[in-house]
Amino acid sequence: MKQNKVNNKLVCTWGVKFNLLSVHELVEVINPEVKTGHSPIHITGVNPETVVHASKNETIRKAILESDLVNVDNALVVLVLRILGYKVPGRAATPDLFEALLKLASDERYKVFILGAKESVLQTAIQNIKNDYPYLEIEGQDGYYSREKENEVIEKINLFAPDMLFIALPSPEKESFILKYKKEIKARLFLGVGGAIDCRAGVVKRPPQVLRNSGFEGIIRSFQNPLNYGKRYLTFYPAFFKIVIKSLFNKNNK
Repeated sequence: MKQNKVNNKLVCTWGVKFNLLSVHELVEVINPEVKTGHSPIHITGVNPETVVHASKNETIRKAILESDLVNVDNALVVLVLRILGYKVPGRAATPDLFEALLKLASDERYKVFILGAKESVLQTAIQNIKNDYPYLEIEGQDGYYSREKENEVIEKINLFAPDMLFIALPSPEKESFILKYKKEIKARLFLGVGGAIDCRAGVVKRPPQVLRNSGFEGIIRSFQNPLNYGKRYLTFYPAFFKIVIKSLFNKNNK
C-alpha cells in the first residue's frame, strides 16, 4: 500500500479514524493492492451513524480501527472535519466508491462477488451491473441464509475466488463477518457497501450527481423514506454531535 499517501491523510478522532482521500485517490491506492494480492485490503465507510455505533459496539469500532482504509461517507462528517481544520477533499460516498470499483474491476478483469441483500434485489442489481459491464465476472449470495450454513457460503465464495468481495449485510453483522473471515476468504478486497445494492437494483433512487456533491443526498433520502432515514437521522445525528462536542471538551481540558 502507498503508505506515505495514506498515512499523511489519516485522521484519528471520535474513537474512529478516517483517510481524507477522494474516491479517485482511494481507487489509486486500492488498485495496486488488489493487483498484487499480497494481503487482503479492508475498507470501511464511516458516517455519523457509524461513529455513534462505534462508541457503543466494540465489534464495529474494532472493524473501523483495523481497516486499511476508511472513507468519509457523509457530507456532515466532511463539514465538521473541515470546521475542525482538516483538509477533506470531499465526501467519498460508499455507493460512489462501489461504482468506481466496479468500473475498475471491469477494466482490470477482476472478479466480483456480492454478499447480502434479498435474493430478488441482489439478482436485479447483478443484472444491472452486467448490463453496464458485460465482461465483468460477477456472482452473489443473498444475505438471508441460515447461520448454520455459513461455512457453505464461505466455500461458495472461495470456489469463485473473487478479487473483490462487497458485503451488504447489516451492521454489526457485516463487520463481524469481515473480522472473522478476511484471512480465510480468498478475496483481495473487502468492502461493506450498505445500501449500494438497493441503489443498483433501483429500489432506492439516488439524486443527480450535482445534488450528491452538494451534500443534499441525505436530506432527499429522508423525504423519500421518512420512516427509515428520517428516524435514523433524528436518532443518530444529535448523538453524533454529542460525541464531537465531548471530544472537543476533552481536548481543551488536556
